[in-house]
Amino acid sequence: GLWTVQESRRQWKREGKDFSFADLQNFAEAEKPLVSFINPDHPMFATPGNMPERICRFCEMTGQHVPENVGQVVRVIMESLALRYRYVMDGITALRGKPVKAIHIVGGGTKDTFLCQLAAHACNVPVIAGPVEATAIGNLCMQYIAAGELKDLAEARELVSNSFDPVVYQPCAERAAWDEAYGRFCEICKAEI
Repeated sequence: GLWTVQESRRQWKREGKDFSFADLQNFAEAEKPLVSFINPDHPMFATPGNMPERICRFCEMTGQHVPENVGQVVRVIMESLALRYRYVMDGITALRGKPVKAIHIVGGGTKDTFLCQLAAHACNVPVIAGPVEATAIGNLCMQYIAAGELKDLAEARELVSNSFDPVVYQPCAERAAWDEAYGRFCEICKAEI
């Protein structure tokens, strides 16, 4: 999901603006929330190129406020990803017939504290982030199971749970703004552009 941020960062670097991911997060946090959204799964965001320009074009084509600076572009991306998580979570809830109690984020995405917090707000469930090196840890656990050092997957999960402290992000108490934004997001995702 962070492809659009990474590709935007590459574009800004081509333009001589070498922002760190921490810079981008700080810029986004300083902007007004829940203004404009993109459909992160729209084909126009699937290929390399000038992502900030595409984001602005999508917002213009869907009758929304067009981002005017780096922080607004990044905020549009991050909030759109968080709202997309809610859309997927709602689909999972419908399939399972029972609500999702928490979202677990593992791997590199755990380093994006802003997105983790937005996901908790958008989805109205706690987001549990960690461990960062989930792929390597999973590989090690499977090797330990194969070598007989761990009994099974349940024991491996217990080992990981006892070895790494996750960061937990709680949703905000005020739901109206996020619920309204989710309605707008769903309409934008239905737009044929």
